[in-house]
Amino acid sequence: MANSPSGESLIQRLVRVLHAFDAEHPELTATELADRAGLSSSTAHRLAGDMAEEGLLRRTPGGGFRIGLVLWELGQRSSTYQEFGQAALPFTEAVHVTQRQNTSLAILDEQDGTIIYLERLISRDVPTDLTKIAGRLPALSTAPGLAILAFSPRHLQERFLAAPWDRFTRDSGITQEGLRRLLAQARTDGYVHLRGVTVAGSAGTAAPVFGPGGRVLGAISIVAEVDQVNLQIQVPVLLAAARGLSRQMGSRGRSGVPERG
Repeated sequence: MANSPSGESLIQRLVRVLHAFDAEHPELTATELADRAGLSSSTAHRLAGDMAEEGLLRRTPGGGFRIGLVLWELGQRSSTYQEFGQAALPFTEAVHVTQRQNTSLAILDEQDGTIIYLERLISRDVPTDLTKIAGRLPALSTAPGLAILAFSPRHLQERFLAAPWDRFTRDSGITQEGLRRLLAQARTDGYVHLRGVTVAGSAGTAAPVFGPGGRVLGAISIVAEVDQVNLQIQVPVLLAAARGLSRQMGSRGRSGVPERG
């Protein structure tokens, strides 16, 4: 199919259709799809119908559309992120069981400045936590985002620091120089600890995970109530899990994650 009059390619319009679905809108009529995707009604109807025929969407008995199983199948079959999440599960489960706090695995999306959560284990003792599987949060306002950035190339750090900040980071009162110090401290300590940035009264602690060549792949993190934070207990467990997963992912050792007793 040729580009639309607006100049958008077919792929761009398909992506807009897929992005129209989320946790609050798992099912959409073609009219709702047109509105949320910013497409004409005829285009939305045509694309949704074609995508349903290929299994990318599925029709519901009520006449709406949902994300189809083909997308899930393709993701499960070929995604390296899925493999990373599966490899991490024993380590995140160990942290979760011993610390009894929400535990997650996140990766960085360098293009839009966010982290994406691949895995999440929930504790009923933790207050409001914005993390969810396949959910995104701004990298600069989260412990795992900063833990990954601390061990990322310097040019990537500078790009994130220079880009417009998200509302959480702006409202935290931290300065660019403060973020630089936080990243430098993370490279020394091997972890990041943040209090009350995305959710008041809660704190996040994260340690990076490395792969071949010492390349940072993601971060394991825990979220706890501020009054339940005990870094002397939590940090060694978190670092041990991050080191174990790093070895499993092919890292030959990384000085950025110091050994702790």
